Amino acid sequence: MLHLLDETLEAFLREVVPLPARDVDIAFEAPDGEWAASLSSRPTVDLYLWDIRPNLSERDYGEVIVEEADGRRFRRDPLPRVDCRYLVTAWTSEARDEHSLLGDLLAALLLHPVIEAQYLQGVFASVRPLPSLHLRGGDGSENSDFWSALGGQLKPGLDLVVTVTVDAALRATAGPPTEKLTVRATPGVGA
Repeated sequence: MLHLLDETLEAFLREVVPLPARDVDIAFEAPDGEWAASLSSRPTVDLYLWDIRPNLSERDYGEVIVEEADGRRFRRDPLPRVDCRYLVTAWTSEARDEHSLLGDLLAALLLHPVIEAQYLQGVFASVRPLPSLHLRGGDGSENSDFWSALGGQLKPGLDLVVTVTVDAALRATAGPPTEKLTVRATPGVGA
């Protein structure tokens, strides 16, 4: 499923930045020293997925009834929302070009708070709400630790959080809808 999120992000960024496939590569690798040394001279945008957590602030409670295309009805818990955190970096032979490419990515992400339906791949095409995008704030103190863990030099990047709806809820067959309810009262003891 996560590979479909990668494909969704690639389709989205190629269109909205734009990042034509003939001009810019998109990778999903850990940006460590070994990977960086293997890059060709082509500009590359790396989207490294490094953290996945449930989004508890967007969690719904209760049960919902879902009707399948064949008319069968199911009860299920609301679909969970999950935060997928990507480190987005630009790789070129010149720092100026990297900054330009990273600036284009920044502008596109700020202008598009959701990934529209036409970019959604696989199972993500059928679930709602649409994936949301936001850049994570913070004081940046974890950046040097992050790059040290990867064995690389400190590099500018965007901390992108993509919040997706995951269709992983368990389903139970629902009975027919209630059409009539009868309430009977019996006299209590000592009445």
